[in-house]
Amino acid sequence: MSDAEAPPLVRVAGATRTHGTVQVLAPTSFEVAPGRAVVVVGPNGSGKTTLLRLVAGADLPTSGTVTALGTTAFEARLTRRDDLVVLLDGLPTYPDLTVEEHLELVASAWRKRHVLGNRPAPPVDEALEAAGLTRVRDQYPGELSSGESQMFALACTLYRPGALVVIDEPEQRLDVRWRALVRGLLVEALDSGRALVVATHDLDLRAALTAPGPDGRPRGAEVALAAPTR
Repeated sequence: MSDAEAPPLVRVAGATRTHGTVQVLAPTSFEVAPGRAVVVVGPNGSGKTTLLRLVAGADLPTSGTVTALGTTAFEARLTRRDDLVVLLDGLPTYPDLTVEEHLELVASAWRKRHVLGNRPAPPVDEALEAAGLTRVRDQYPGELSSGESQMFALACTLYRPGALVVIDEPEQRLDVRWRALVRGLLVEALDSGRALVVATHDLDLRAALTAPGPDGRPRGAEVALAAPTR
């Protein structure tokens, strides 16, 4: 079955989220198939992070439905942990493990199925090089710059196996060179058959994730959220 025929990994149908009397996410609907991206865009306060939290199962919709990996997103977070990869609020780290040792820990923990989409995961050395982290491989998380910390979080997240990847603003605190690396890492994830839901303000990343892929079809589509009402 091709990804065009495969059932969506994510289906959001009229989902909203209200905190008290404030609607922080207006009704939103979309689907994401394997090997495709949804790029969530909109001004600050429009509900981008809220929407990603619903897809990741970290919160529940006030109305509408959010399903992921064949079940409700909330249930998927509990029972489909091996197929759900999330980076929303930073990466929990071990202060006494180096950058390299964190990736080795991921590889060891998932050794039985360390496949990224339809491709075997690369060795740790290659993953570090692809993320521009070779120079800091022997440093501890607390010794990294803010940009290095962001790339480290992204590298560890993408090194996790899983069919569905949910990431909030991966371009944060990154310079032009590292933003280009981020685009390459996420496009590679798509082309390996993984589904992505990504919130971003970066125009180049938006373009990369919605450009035509090897099959000539757009890699993804945008979901634009409206500015919050006053």
